[in-house]
Amino acid sequence: MNITDQAKTFIENMMKEAGISTLRFGYSGAGCCGPSYQLALEKPQADDTVTMVNQLEVAVDSRVADQISGLTLDFVQDEQGAGLTLSGGSNCC
Repeated sequence: MNITDQAKTFIENMMKEAGISTLRFGYSGAGCCGPSYQLALEKPQADDTVTMVNQLEVAVDSRVADQISGLTLDFVQDEQGAGLTLSGGSNCC
């Protein structure tokens, strides 16, 4: 997994506001092409793997740990708004 510098800055600001120091990359069900992911600012769960990605503490749900290696989390701002975007996953649907 990769977190761009723009996403890192956005996440750090959110962490500071929330008083949380971990970004959790979780599992929210299975879709037609594999797992659906959930991002949250929350403490790691018991079965999570905790790692550092671009100097951010990231907890990864064990159910998706094998599927996130090629993903990139980025921050995008355009005329429709601003937010995090995840790319590099399967688009088979």
